[in-house]
Amino acid sequence: MNLNDIPIFAALQKRMAWLSARHDVLAQNVANADTPNYRPKDLVEPSFAELVKGPETGKVTLRATQAGHIPGGGAGHDFGTGAVSSGYETAPSGNSVVLEEQLIKVAETQAEHQLSANLYRKHVEMIRIALGRRG
Repeated sequence: MNLNDIPIFAALQKRMAWLSARHDVLAQNVANADTPNYRPKDLVEPSFAELVKGPETGKVTLRATQAGHIPGGGAGHDFGTGAVSSGYETAPSGNSVVLEEQLIKVAETQAEHQLSANLYRKHVEMIRIALGRRG
């Protein structure tokens, strides 16, 4: 049984992947807090409709017959850094990273990830109970 075939699990997995990617972007912002002319970045949050959207049918995919024909080919999620924060403060060096702001976003992201993980775990427990395998 593949849990990703159940819409709630697929949505929670996408949500946790987005939160992990956002955490990486926020960590990069904190790491560049002293870099001249650095502007903080953030990810655009996917809408609920995007999270629950099912797999596309009839989609054409590329297939390479030889390794040199199609270079690259990334897999995984591409959330993109769509929103670049304008920032409320800008240092004389041109850097507009506000550490307090970034740390608040990191804490919110961590709390949302924990919530999603707990929901995932609770739904797995509910399926186990329904199957008669409590554990």
